[in-house]
Amino acid sequence: MGKLIGAKVFNTEKCEFEEKSFSFSDKILSDCSDNEENIDGCYIIPGLIDIHTHGRCGHDIMDSSAKELEELSLDYAKTGVTTVFPTVMTAPLENIYTACANIKEANEKGARFVGIHVEGPYISEKKNGAHDIPYIRKPSEAELSDIIDKISPLKTHFTISPETCPDGLIETLSKKCTLGIGHTDTDEDGAKSAVDKGAKIFTHTFNAMTPMTHRAPGVVGAALTSDAYAEFICDGFHINKSVIAIAYRAKGGDKFVLITDSLPPAGLPDGAYEMNGIKFNLVNGHAQKENGTIVGSTVSMLESVKNLSEFANISFEEALICATKNPAEAMGLYGECGSLDEGKRADFVILDNEKNIKSVYIGGERII
Repeated sequence: MGKLIGAKVFNTEKCEFEEKSFSFSDKILSDCSDNEENIDGCYIIPGLIDIHTHGRCGHDIMDSSAKELEELSLDYAKTGVTTVFPTVMTAPLENIYTACANIKEANEKGARFVGIHVEGPYISEKKNGAHDIPYIRKPSEAELSDIIDKISPLKTHFTISPETCPDGLIETLSKKCTLGIGHTDTDEDGAKSAVDKGAKIFTHTFNAMTPMTHRAPGVVGAALTSDAYAEFICDGFHINKSVIAIAYRAKGGDKFVLITDSLPPAGLPDGAYEMNGIKFNLVNGHAQKENGTIVGSTVSMLESVKNLSEFANISFEEALICATKNPAEAMGLYGECGSLDEGKRADFVILDNEKNIKSVYIGGERII
């Protein structure tokens, strides 16, 4: 058991920092007197949550062994992320099954793998992005249910293209897992219909979906005007800074979800890389294939929070909600993480007075 004093502790409900003592064991407690430590001038925030990431520091979710994924969990923790949905992508089914099995087998050294985001292969060939078209598949209830069973007891989150889904599939799946709308060529009505049927979030909004124009709002228009959550990559490259500001004002602070969509070379120098067999170049931290297709990002989640604060001209505290409470609520995890409320897991990050990472705790244990 421990007690930290002298810090400013983030209150999610009030969206502000409060000067108070902070007590913890494996859970966050209201009071505790053992092992008191003064961390005057620091900030305590909830552990950050990333629901869409393909790896970092040289580790590829699709190709990493369970042992390598254990190291990856520590790499995430070093960036302040304590809860992760490792994200698999379009590939032969046996490769997806193997990746999911390795994720389940990993004994995390840092961030917890609480679920798996299956971003492909159930997407549109017309909006494939960096995904390999030959491995894109039509979704079926039997096949997707089998994947859910293989991922259990971890949570399953699918990105799907609504126009490829047979009748009734979205309603049925939404009772078993969470669904994101992405890599889709549908229109505004198709996207909003999917939300009405149970889809909960839009995958990397603006990217790999029909755009918004003044006469055809597209999937982007549906993302910005529906009550669903929406993911955003806030690296200043995937989405223009001013567009981020517009999107934040459209969605409001309670449905805007920050993701990294990070790649294996995140945290590594520029150069030529490969992910899941996809070759790309990293130049000035930006990843693109030879044809110019954006592959993913190298931004960290804490950088994303700071970027959102700058781009949307909002406080750090308001931006922090988008990397903690909002993704936790979207994935049905807010009862256990996403804030510093009593009784939740003691997953938290200590920031110095410049809001840079000083230490990270997961389940009350100091990781870094």
